[in-house]
Amino acid sequence: MSLSLSDTCIITMVETDFFNLIIETGMMFLLAFAAGSVLPVGSEWYLVLLLEQGAIAWLVTSAAILGNTGGGWLTFALGRGGRKLYERSHEVPRRFRAAETLFARYGSWSLLFSWVPLLGDILVALAGAAQLPWKRSLVLIFIGKALRYYLVYRVWAGLTDL
Repeated sequence: MSLSLSDTCIITMVETDFFNLIIETGMMFLLAFAAGSVLPVGSEWYLVLLLEQGAIAWLVTSAAILGNTGGGWLTFALGRGGRKLYERSHEVPRRFRAAETLFARYGSWSLLFSWVPLLGDILVALAGAAQLPWKRSLVLIFIGKALRYYLVYRVWAGLTDL
């Protein structure tokens, strides 16, 4: 069975669309990962650009949420590792231990604000340095990041419905 020219064109279009989808989604994940880490990058603009270009909304929004959560998790791990590195050659000050206890008791909920530029990175790094439980921290970071990108999506969707 041989393919006609029109069949070949359709297959080529489908392949091109599929590869564009993979590239766009992968780029969204990577940019959101960088934005979720300590790098001073924004990713919301790219999500809106992809949505405007007709990307699959749930796919690129999910990639943004997962990438940003991964970047936040890296920041958490850097905070935890930085503390361990510091403790090798220094004693942790008593004031820091008191603040750490307070943060562990009440501050874990602040990770819901991990989406806030600059402040969120600081909160996540502090959570790692304070040795907060990683499972709970990951869940709270995920919720915070998901709220961020869901809000961006809803604002975009609301503006396009006008």
